[in-house]
This record gives sequence, structure tokens and C-alpha cells, in this order.
Amino acid sequence: MVDRIEGVFLLEKEAKIGTGHTERKVKQNMYCLAKQINDNEIEVRFLGADDAPSNVVEKIPKEKFIHDFIFQPYYFEQKKAEKQKKTNKAIATAEEHVKRNELYSAEYEYKNALKFDEKNLRANFGIGNVYLKMGEKDKARDIFIKVSKIGAIFEEKNKHFFNECGIQLRKHELYDEAIEYYKKALKVAPKDENLCFNLARAFFEKGDLEEARECIYKAISINPDYQEGKAFLDYIAQKANK
Repeated sequence: MVDRIEGVFLLEKEAKIGTGHTERKVKQNMYCLAKQINDNEIEVRFLGADDAPSNVVEKIPKEKFIHDFIFQPYYFEQKKAEKQKKTNKAIATAEEHVKRNELYSAEYEYKNALKFDEKNLRANFGIGNVYLKMGEKDKARDIFIKVSKIGAIFEEKNKHFFNECGIQLRKHELYDEAIEYYKKALKVAPKDENLCFNLARAFFEKGDLEEARECIYKAISINPDYQEGKAFLDYIAQKANK
């Protein structure tokens, strides 16, 4: 087959609604994933509200398909852009509410943003900080644990979120979660002495002085002039002696 049919297509259908003098025709747009399976047939699976293809497979003659269906070459890209636009709008509205200390309205808008994109770092950090302002420490704790497991936080463009996440985990005395978080981070940036230092602080505050000391040794081996690390090493020694 030279011109193979495959991709997202639109089927425009007319439907009647109402009865008697209130009866009218409306257009219904139905999108589907289509794939040509042989010279004469197209396999079609219609998309649901969440753009997931149905498990029901229909086989349509090629000639009828070409006549009735319209190719949508950038369907998923456009839907993604629309979703991002709605997410950004909800976040911007939430941030305006935060500035005015309208915390419940901010929470509502952040939740709207997370409906569109549940792994959006800006929205997650926003709602986490709103919960802190509200005194909802357990909710904030759950949010920061969730954020620490989102892989995108370790990308260079998200570095400003990255630092805050580790701080919040430690502040909430989530030492095991903070340790796991910094270990993941060191896999991405194994030569970062500051990550070793932060990992050491998490071990130290957990009460594991030996692990904290080992992390500081590693930080100093990466950067022999790391004064903050040397000072912390002395502090650990003082605590150990006591």
C-alpha cells in the first residue's frame, strides 16, 4: 500500500434533538484513531472524552472512510497546547489569589490546574505552600512527597523547584524521604558537592552521624575548598563527642 491511512480522523455526524416544533439538527464531532489494515478496510477506534481510544474496533470500507472522515494531522499536539493554556491560566489566577491572601480561592484554582496536569510542578508547589499557609501540615507533607517522586523535578529547567522540594522535606522532618530524594538527585548530578551536603544534613537531622560524615567526606573530595562542608564536619565531630 503506497498511501497508507493512519492517524486521527474526524467524523461529522448530524443528530436530531427535541421533538415536534422544538426538534432541531445539531452537528456532532467524533474523533477516532484509524489504521488501514488491508487494501479495502480501515480499522477505527473512536476516542473518548479523555482522548483514550475505545476498546470497540470498527472496520469500515476504505471508500466510505475516505468519503466520511477528515484527517486531523495535529490533533494531539493541539489538545496538549489547549491543556497547557488552561493549566497556566488556572495557576496564574491561583497566584493572584495568594497575593491577596485568598487561600481557599487559590487552593480551588490550583486544584483546577492539577486536573489538567497532575504532575505540574508549579501547581503542586503552589498548592503545597498554600496548605502550609493554611496550617494544613499533613496535606502539605503529602504534596511534597508526591513532588519528590516526579522525575521532571531533576531537569535543569526545574532547578528552582528542585532546591525547595528538598528543603521542605527536611523541614517537615521527612528525613527518609529527603534522603531518598537526594540520592536520586546525586544519580543525575554525582559531582555536586551541595547535594552531598544536603544529604549529609538529612542524615544528621535523622540522627545518623556516621552517614552524615561520609556524605561530607564525599562533598570535600569533590571540592577540597568546600568551607561549608568542612565547618559542618567539625560540627558533626562536636555533636559526636557530646
